[in-house]
Amino acid sequence: ICVLRVSFLEDTTNSTTGNGKFLLTDQGIDCGPYSIDPPPHDYDYFLSQIDAVNEYFQNVSYGKFGIDLEQSSIFPNSLNGDFELSNTMGYYNPYDNPSIQEERLVELFKDTIEKSYEEDSIEFSDYDLVVIFHAGIGQDFSLPFLDPTPEDIPSTFIDSEMIQDHLGYPNVTVGGHVIDKGIILPETQNHLLYDISESMFSDAEKPCEYQYGLTGTFSLMIGFAVGLPPLWNIETGESGVGVFGLMDQGSNNGRGLVPAPPTAWTRLYAGWENYVLGELGLEYYLPTRSENSIIKIPIRSDEYYLVECRSNWIKPNVSIDSLRYDVGSNSSSNIYPSYIEILIDSSGIVRDSNGVFNSVPNYDIGLPESGMLIWHIDESVIYNGISSYGINGDLNLRGVDLEEADGAQDIGFISYDIFNDPTSGWFGDFWYKGNSQYVFANPHMKGLKPIFGPETFPSTKANDNSHSFIKISDISKAKDTMNFILTNS
Repeated sequence: ICVLRVSFLEDTTNSTTGNGKFLLTDQGIDCGPYSIDPPPHDYDYFLSQIDAVNEYFQNVSYGKFGIDLEQSSIFPNSLNGDFELSNTMGYYNPYDNPSIQEERLVELFKDTIEKSYEEDSIEFSDYDLVVIFHAGIGQDFSLPFLDPTPEDIPSTFIDSEMIQDHLGYPNVTVGGHVIDKGIILPETQNHLLYDISESMFSDAEKPCEYQYGLTGTFSLMIGFAVGLPPLWNIETGESGVGVFGLMDQGSNNGRGLVPAPPTAWTRLYAGWENYVLGELGLEYYLPTRSENSIIKIPIRSDEYYLVECRSNWIKPNVSIDSLRYDVGSNSSSNIYPSYIEILIDSSGIVRDSNGVFNSVPNYDIGLPESGMLIWHIDESVIYNGISSYGINGDLNLRGVDLEEADGAQDIGFISYDIFNDPTSGWFGDFWYKGNSQYVFANPHMKGLKPIFGPETFPSTKANDNSHSFIKISDISKAKDTMNFILTNS
């Protein structure tokens, strides 16, 4: 990859975070040892961000995909250098004119490439992908209050179609080099590093809980660039697979430091692993996510289930949330430690000398539970939607659909439950003995091992509502190797 660092004309406007320049000192709320992606955001910092994303992809692809660190470059190659554009940050995402916002993002892409070539004569043909890091925050996260900086720039994958739509030709050409795709990212996703955080989070009891790392967004954009299809509705923003996959809300798991691995279907589609074809009448022992540990169960020629086992444990039978609960409930003050404290202190993630967390022992630790995930795959829906990024464009007929064990199709819909919001995915969606939410939907199964079959909620009906008669029964408790029996009634 070719990384370009770009700044803007300095400004004092309130509609963007920062002043258009890269952050070299912490100006906001001090989170001490729990600070995420602290400054200085210099050459070494971005080198660490590249390393963190490479570690992620090497892990989830079992070494089959990553970034060639030796052949990748950061420009300018000085410690605090950048390419300064002649516009302010707000120019590239005008809040009051949404009809031209995408056009301005393409303009930012073009302006940066042309400016960098003018100053450094970069051999763009040596690289597979251009990555632009701009000064400031990304317009990527919904905070629990009115956003005071609506002209921050959203992270974006720029493809040839976008370039064609807004420039009239399908690529940007400089010095004989043709660039037809790239990604735009912020220098950080952490608002707390800026002085605006003092007013933004003035009412927050624990403001440091609102920090996010850059790794998740960076990984999501790399996924786009290498052809991993998005699994949410990119037109409406409705989630398709929630927190259970990189190419949806799972990119933000673990506060953006521990993005979820891609779904079982995505990993197969990428060619990173193979499935085992399920045979009727056999008992299967399925280890937690590891290479080639996906069971495929055919429904018909273009429709099937994929079964995988995932574990969010940071030590045997202990997750981040259960450890928080244990510490808080056993303290005399009954104060529960923050998620970020447990994540940093106890999960095994490690940061380097530049303050970037680039080593994660298990990218499933950001999931809400451990157990089996059962995916319902419809290849005809995928085929019809993949070219338009619409695999999960229809909430009622998804190409990659999670069979939620709680019996309700919550992901992507609006929740009216004031205590729990299952619409991004929650603990009740996993299959394991002892899942209380499964029992609510299937009260006759109380005390028994869960069954996914013709008469359960959810059921093993095909997408045309016909019975497949498939039964996945005797599902075990969540553990390192789960077991179940596959039959057809």
